[in-house]
Amino acid sequence: MSKFFYNVAIAVPLRQTFTYHSNQQIKPGTRVAVKFGSKQKLGIVIGTINETVIKTKSIDFVLDDEPIFSRTELKILNWAAEYYHHPIGDVLISFIPTTLRQTKKMLEPINNLQIAQAINNTFKKTLSAQQLKAVKFLSALEGFVPTLLYGVTGSGKTEVYIRCISEALLKNKSSLILAPEIALIPQLEERLKNQFGALVGIYHSKMTPSARYKSWQKFREGNIKIMIGTRSAVMLPAPRLGLIIIDEEHDASYKQNEGFKFSARDLAIKRAQILKIPIILGSATPSLRTLKLVEEKKFNIIKLTKRITDKNPPRFSILDINETKLLSGLAPQAIQAIGDTLKKQKQAMIFINRRGFAPQFICSYCEWRAACNSCDSSLVFHHQAERLICHRCDSAFGVPERCPSCGKEQLSFLGTGTEQLENTLSELFPAIPLFRMDRDSTKKTGSLDEMLSKIKNAQTGILVGTQMLIKGHDFPNLELVIAIDVDQGVTSINSSAIEEMGQQLIQVAGRAGRLDGNSSVLVQSRYTNDQNLLQLKSGDYLKFANALMKQRKEIGQPPYTFEAIIKAASPTTQANIDMLNHVKHFIDSTKCKVIGPMPAMQAKVRGSYNHHLIIQASKRTLLNQILLDFSNSVTGDKNKLLKKVKWSIDVDPIDL
Repeated sequence: MSKFFYNVAIAVPLRQTFTYHSNQQIKPGTRVAVKFGSKQKLGIVIGTINETVIKTKSIDFVLDDEPIFSRTELKILNWAAEYYHHPIGDVLISFIPTTLRQTKKMLEPINNLQIAQAINNTFKKTLSAQQLKAVKFLSALEGFVPTLLYGVTGSGKTEVYIRCISEALLKNKSSLILAPEIALIPQLEERLKNQFGALVGIYHSKMTPSARYKSWQKFREGNIKIMIGTRSAVMLPAPRLGLIIIDEEHDASYKQNEGFKFSARDLAIKRAQILKIPIILGSATPSLRTLKLVEEKKFNIIKLTKRITDKNPPRFSILDINETKLLSGLAPQAIQAIGDTLKKQKQAMIFINRRGFAPQFICSYCEWRAACNSCDSSLVFHHQAERLICHRCDSAFGVPERCPSCGKEQLSFLGTGTEQLENTLSELFPAIPLFRMDRDSTKKTGSLDEMLSKIKNAQTGILVGTQMLIKGHDFPNLELVIAIDVDQGVTSINSSAIEEMGQQLIQVAGRAGRLDGNSSVLVQSRYTNDQNLLQLKSGDYLKFANALMKQRKEIGQPPYTFEAIIKAASPTTQANIDMLNHVKHFIDSTKCKVIGPMPAMQAKVRGSYNHHLIIQASKRTLLNQILLDFSNSVTGDKNKLLKKVKWSIDVDPIDL
């Protein structure tokens, strides 16, 4: 009886595949059950080999009648494993529905019945001249043509997406639309289902495993032609994928920061390149990386510079709060502006990127500060829960009546969070509807959709929230936006903080005045002469971004250099430092810039200390080779320093 030998990827923290044999022929991309040590594990066949001199184990079971990954999809995922220097087994398992991560057959047979539905080419909305130009340009694209759809907030990017998707359907092609967060999916789903009905599906982590599996299954078989999903949807199988759209392409949520540290945005671009299909990256605040690719003529750009209502953008002003007494973070002028807005039966929004009641709980006598035992972070007081909570590890503690350090009763709260703002504003404006949108207030299933519906149907009201509130939502009655606690973006040592601050302020400003154009944005700051803030005051994001890119180019920072971080985590700081210093010996510092070892921005999380070694190179290929040489040199290394820490590589990091 013939033996066939296969390279099998298994989800273990080893950067290699494993050889097994079987008496039957198995197609690459098929799930199999194999013995790994004393346990049975799920494996995925990624290739065949003619012969081997090593002793091999037999594959226990073949779990699929047909591969769950095509050869093209395997090629893309192999690229991802090499580019991000991550174990191939872990990469593959990241893009399999939970239901298929077990050593069991598929739960139900694939339904091959196609949905018979006529493509609806009757559109409810009339396009502006700029939208028509964009649709004409984008619909004519063939092959791999990455294009930035730059559109100011309210310019109608979604309607352009719809027309492009319709063109893809007419060619019998499927479309994949990525959104950075689950909160943005409902409105995209509503818009697309109004046009395309049952051809639209969704895929994200809040769905049940069964629902996700069915969506995966239907898209794979072509029963769903249009899929909307978060980053985990980037590699959903589709037989005739013809268009990829990345909405809010600038958003940091596309980058996964734990485990397999990949960027769904970049993986989508690679998928489009290998499939030779168009990809559209939409944003009102494009990332500097994307703008650099436009600058280099590697990406096209099409612009929507006017709102579809043709109304004026919000008036942008900066309020100096250096000598101002604040009430729950709000200046008297801001409170007055809220009152004036409510008198006109309009809505006001307060944006603060801090949830909870107060970010610090301190003793004014001895300066004791409530801190997490496991993390290097202050405990945040949550009024509704009456608990001190760590936002890093979610540990919760009771609120002491006396200082644990000195025993005095001089405990007080410092700083402002969304809960405190909600309480203060409800006292100032007791008869006004108030909506708080943050992770705490939207935990229950359906609560976010319900809140968004109430906001849209309310004539007046006050909206309080974190960045969840500012991303892509349309609030027709919103006239005033107040941004508080933005100075951390000005003062942070994190190189990405200024870019993120600019994106947030432009995005939050874009929520206002969409209906009548009579709106204003008030930014509270102690740094009113900061050049970046002054650039943003014009409301012109591209002007701000171009100035920031010029600064980055002069000092040799991303996107004009390419960056990776070797991360070390362990129960002791010294183990991290020793390991990263050891790593330095594997890196040729004449070819790149090496910074560190240095503590991470979150120096301690869940009991582990975190340190970084930052590597910067002038070319992406050079950086990749440096990381490959390092990874190969330490594979199988029995050095005790490496064994004392948990280390990983983060390519194209978002922050430190």
